Amino acid sequence: MWPFLRVYGWMMAVVVLAVALLFLLVDPTPPREIEVATGSTNGAYHAFGLRLAERLSGEGLKVWLVPTAGSMENLGLLRSEEGAVSMALVQSGLVVSEAVSDDTELRSLGSLFLEPMWVFHRRSLVLTSLRDLAGKRVAVGVEGSGTLPAARAILEANGLLGAGADRVDAVRVGGEEAAEELLAGRLDAACFVAAPGNAVVNRLLREPELDFHGLRRGGAYQATFPRLMTLEIGEGQLDLAANVPDTDKTVLAAAVTLVVNDRYHPGLTPLILDAAAEVLRDGGALERPGEFPASYPTDFELLSEADHYHRFGPPFLMRYLPFWVATVAFRIVILVIPLLALLIPLVRITPPLYVWRTRARIYRWYKHLREIDQRIESGTINATVDEDIAGLLKLENEILKVQVPLSYADELYDLHLHIEWVLRRLERLKAGNRPTSDPPRSRTDV
Repeated sequence: MWPFLRVYGWMMAVVVLAVALLFLLVDPTPPREIEVATGSTNGAYHAFGLRLAERLSGEGLKVWLVPTAGSMENLGLLRSEEGAVSMALVQSGLVVSEAVSDDTELRSLGSLFLEPMWVFHRRSLVLTSLRDLAGKRVAVGVEGSGTLPAARAILEANGLLGAGADRVDAVRVGGEEAAEELLAGRLDAACFVAAPGNAVVNRLLREPELDFHGLRRGGAYQATFPRLMTLEIGEGQLDLAANVPDTDKTVLAAAVTLVVNDRYHPGLTPLILDAAAEVLRDGGALERPGEFPASYPTDFELLSEADHYHRFGPPFLMRYLPFWVATVAFRIVILVIPLLALLIPLVRITPPLYVWRTRARIYRWYKHLREIDQRIESGTINATVDEDIAGLLKLENEILKVQVPLSYADELYDLHLHIEWVLRRLERLKAGNRPTSDPPRSRTDV
């Protein structure tokens, strides 16, 4: 066992070191829990979060939902060094491009559904364009929501913010409070960025005394806000029976995106996107079945794992194995491939090295025999013959302790025969006989 370890021990040490380094370099197994910032508990963000959490719980991933005021608060939680939020639903387009365009630590998993920019107003107020809101009281949303920066940017683009008679009175209220103020007549208009399924928007769409503004200058808005989309909502598209809306409308729309920070484990990406695809499979009032999740529109760079998913679908192993089994199998493959690349050359050079090391344990004694033999032939041995005999006898005792594999035992025994032959020559020389050149005995002479 010891000779084997002396020869192969270095290779085993290299393999152990390589495995240790690979374990340090390969990402650890994904966590079993994740914290996700959504939105208000009565909004579409939170509703989607609940459906996603239910779907992922069946796959063994626990999702903790964090209700918030909306996109801006979600971005703050993602950028914060404190807390455990690693993923959030964020409104794309205007908010992202202006507020966090310099963020490099945030990445996107893709978009989920569309959110129009609704400008609700009383039907008695005729709006041919948003500029007709000059001098009116308009709800623009609350701090932390995606509505506030979006509404302010659109109103500002129309020259409606600031002091003067041709400006609007921007009131920072949103949600149900804005809806109640609008219905009570204390507001002339209210802005919302939300999906049609949002409880407040859904209610206002069906209020007979209210209507929402349809843009006439869609091309101009698209050019001014290239990160937003112009969306056509056809007559009756939102409610066929109630004919909502009662005419074709053009609105600006953002997309809701999944945004992650550096606390997020990228290995969860195919699991989360698969679950999102299942939740969104049937589409919605504004989305076609199977259209989302999509790689666009998004203002953050796609995470590389998300980009791969959108291009090629789930990883190969996930198509045939449960996610957690596939995750372990993938990491094993990641370890095995470089190990094979290391082991193949090691295995090729080790057998010759083993042969050399084993024979070297035997052949190193022949140098001493060769020196004695040369001194015998040159006639200079007489002065040291007793010393050489004693040395060879000691050498024989040492060789008895040498261990080699059975396959090399013949070479060891040949060494014994050669020592015996040199000893016979020395003993004859000591006795006064002329040294002979008798060949050494081999096993065939026995």
